[in-house]
Amino acid sequence: MNISGISPGISAAAVSPQNISGSGKSPRLAALEQKLQRLNSEKEKAVRNKDKEKERKLEQEIQAVRQQIQQLKQKEKKEQEKSQPENPASPNEPFSVPGLGDNLDQYA
Repeated sequence: MNISGISPGISAAAVSPQNISGSGKSPRLAALEQKLQRLNSEKEKAVRNKDKEKERKLEQEIQAVRQQIQQLKQKEKKEQEKSQPENPASPNEPFSVPGLGDNLDQYA
């Protein structure tokens, strides 16, 4: 069995079933978070190798990706709020239907 085609930079969490589908995250957000993980790994390697120039460049890229993630999350939150009804039922308040329970069985 040859596993040389598997990239050591990809963690098991990055290819878990939750991240592939049904995670609730947009594909763009998941891709940005994966890129952030990769950049952090590369930065750690640059620190170990004492490559200050590469470390500085990677830190700038990391900050840019973090900003993109934050902007995308804000955009998705606004879209989600926009798509929700005006007055959703509060989970702490009981759901009530007018007239429900008005007629009680006297023989119970």
